[in-house]
Amino acid sequence: MGKRQAGDSSSRDEVKWQVRWRVEGVARKRTFARKGHAKDFHDRLTVASVNGWHADLRGYPVDPAGHTSTGRTITTQPAEAHPDAETQLRAGLSFADYCTTTWWPINETRFKGKNLLGHRRNMRVAIDLMTYPLADPRCDGRPGTGAGESILLGDLVADDVRRALVRRRSVNGRTAAVNQRTMTKALTQNLTDISIAPETASDATVRAFYITLSLILRDAASSQHLSGDPLNGTAVFARAPKPGRVTDRLVPSLAEIFDLADAIAELGPIIGGRPAGERYRSLILTAGTIGARPGELTAHRPDWVLFGDPTRVRLHRSETPLYDTETGLRGRNEGPLKQRSLDEWREIPAIDEVADALREHIERGYPGRDRTWTSPTGRGHLDWGNIRDDYWRPACSKVFAGTDKANLATMPPKTLRKAAITWWADSGIPTALAADWAGHSEEVAARYYAGRASNDYTREVALLSQNRTH
Repeated sequence: MGKRQAGDSSSRDEVKWQVRWRVEGVARKRTFARKGHAKDFHDRLTVASVNGWHADLRGYPVDPAGHTSTGRTITTQPAEAHPDAETQLRAGLSFADYCTTTWWPINETRFKGKNLLGHRRNMRVAIDLMTYPLADPRCDGRPGTGAGESILLGDLVADDVRRALVRRRSVNGRTAAVNQRTMTKALTQNLTDISIAPETASDATVRAFYITLSLILRDAASSQHLSGDPLNGTAVFARAPKPGRVTDRLVPSLAEIFDLADAIAELGPIIGGRPAGERYRSLILTAGTIGARPGELTAHRPDWVLFGDPTRVRLHRSETPLYDTETGLRGRNEGPLKQRSLDEWREIPAIDEVADALREHIERGYPGRDRTWTSPTGRGHLDWGNIRDDYWRPACSKVFAGTDKANLATMPPKTLRKAAITWWADSGIPTALAADWAGHSEEVAARYYAGRASNDYTREVALLSQNRTH
């Protein structure tokens, strides 16, 4: 259908003619500088519709006889001869080609550390999932439109995104690797009684996948690779995980934090007359009362402890291990505090017992040259993964196994941060100040971090009783 489109001027050069049509439900358009050219193309579309011709990658009708509707032989013009040549080239780009040749090369340097690895992994999973399904009407003989091939960007619709999100819930690389090892062992040892775990992804994993896919498709749309909005109405298939109820978030009490610190101090070989675990006593106390993230404690330096009345612990960097065989990355990634600029600090006061533990830690020479906490030998950086089996897990088991908090025997180190934030709330620290100490918003504190240090309601009943009216 032809449509006249005039500019602000009355000049003939500013009058454009557009022809709009659909191919397999996908909107197409072409702009012409002359009315006669637009009419010829419109007539050709009409003939194609009547005769059921196929369309090429641009959506243009292809006459099986090699002639136009006026009887003239179709000739292929150079790309520069077409007023919309760039759009024509884009129409044939597949999702996989766009990701690997355009989106990733542009954005690779934008991401850092684990974000880089996460987005790359999600992009590759998206490439595997964003393919034409069997019996798809878009698989009409055009090059690159066979079942299982990467979807052309010009064909991409919201149902493709929804389908990919549904399929993503059945993709779990780690579980698949474990299952493969189990099957291999069963075959080599002729085992018949084996257990295979379901390969399912968590809500958080699907949400992270959707974020990467959204970045890709929004960039494609801004570059006019897409004919519509394939993200429209798809977010409901990848909702953010709901936080657990506060009453279900059981965390260690302050007394249990001290018990855990004492337990870890008794572990490990004797070095210099003391167990190697002694160097982690102050770490546990700091984590459970200062509320630092594990990576912030890994990057902490001795001169960031300001002894005084009160002693203050300053946080300025975060460090995480980063290994990637593909790019050859090996080592540690140090960066600013989470969602903060490089020059930002957080400062939290320490109670006297924690200050004393930090002072003793430094006096005994446990810190490294530029790190407050180190490896068990004192020669390397602290690595929570490396101390997990010999120090962290045994200490947690000693304090919590067989108690009414038995689930904490296998808790991750980040639970200490939640314990500190809960202790602040129970101690009456204003929520705004506690959020500032923790380095997040009050809403985040309430939704994800605040918990309960007791599995009964003795304290809560006592508080209610104090404020009852007669």
